[in-house]
Amino acid sequence: MRKVWLLALVLLLGSLALAKGTLQIVWFTEAPTEQAILDKYIKMYEAANPDTKVEVTYVPFQQLTQKLELMVAGNTPPDVARVVTANIAQFEPVALDLSTYVDSASFLNQFLPSQIPFIYRKSRIIGAPLDVTANGLFYNKDCFAEAGVKAPTSSLNVWTWEQWREAMDKVRNNSKCRFALSYDFTTYRFSTLLYEAGGRYIDESGKKFVVDSPQGLRALTFFADLFKDGFIPKGQWLSNDDPSTLFRSGLSGMYMSGNWNLSQFAQIKNFNWGVMPLPRDKMRSTVPGGKFVMGFKNSKNPDEAAKFIQWITSKEINLPFSKDNMVLSARKDAKGMKYGQFDDAIAIYESDLSVTPAYVGKDWANPVMAQMNTFIRGEIVKVLLGQQTPKQALETIQAEGNKLLRQ
Repeated sequence: MRKVWLLALVLLLGSLALAKGTLQIVWFTEAPTEQAILDKYIKMYEAANPDTKVEVTYVPFQQLTQKLELMVAGNTPPDVARVVTANIAQFEPVALDLSTYVDSASFLNQFLPSQIPFIYRKSRIIGAPLDVTANGLFYNKDCFAEAGVKAPTSSLNVWTWEQWREAMDKVRNNSKCRFALSYDFTTYRFSTLLYEAGGRYIDESGKKFVVDSPQGLRALTFFADLFKDGFIPKGQWLSNDDPSTLFRSGLSGMYMSGNWNLSQFAQIKNFNWGVMPLPRDKMRSTVPGGKFVMGFKNSKNPDEAAKFIQWITSKEINLPFSKDNMVLSARKDAKGMKYGQFDDAIAIYESDLSVTPAYVGKDWANPVMAQMNTFIRGEIVKVLLGQQTPKQALETIQAEGNKLLRQ
């Protein structure tokens, strides 16, 4: 009997040791190439840390939030997760504080200023930026040539909204592209128009919603008219049809999405495509965001999580990782990095980011925006369905936002 107990004890201690040496990661993917790329870097990490076994659970982006919510609610959070701006704000209360592992000033100084509001909260470092994202406009070069439309190629000849509409009309009527524009079903992508019109969601104090403004009305009315006039297929916002699929099939002249598609679109063989500067209204703007890595304070291996986060966001790892994924590194020392075939496209994204007002990032770093994200989208859908006017939608959004800010 004593031998049995000793054997059980040995097995228990062995399992505990194994658990301590296993790093659990939840990683969302948006492009088919992302999993193979991360797998390569995981092998590098394991080679440098032979006592650690990394187990990655890959999930589609659409399932990420629910996956993390269930794990956190069950008190079984992963050690590390790849998240977006909305997630890092949502999970701030349960985030691992990296400031206990690093010198805060030195660590934060590695990254672009636009990313700091997302990760530095009340003297806590709740994550680290993996890459910078920016909304952007793809276009089908073949359809543009067929329609006799010349796309702007630099910040010196950016289209106005009116010129953009004229180009949409020419492309859909004079080329094989049956639809003028595909548009991601997200509040982030709509918000590009809000900022270009000179509007914003939250005032400078961070205590008041101000989206119900002439600028907000201009943006939402323009957006709704694109659907009403048939430039954007209604199914993309009313039936959850995939806008990326329509663009990749060669049936859409333009696609409002972002730089994270570059590596995926490199596989397109049926037509030539490019990236143009975002059109302007009162001003030029994009919506800066990012992909982040964060740990969870109640995970099994917080120390190893902090170590991995520092590793994958370090200069030595993050720069080649960003290049492999064709994404913009969030590190300051990545400026001027070459991406090969996508150098021109990256330069356009960087140009759009360079003229984006600082308050845009501040808007989205406010935790209330994580709560408002889906709500705003739902109110826009009601406008597209004819259930309310743009003005009524903005009034409702502002009232709900102010209610949350007061809590």
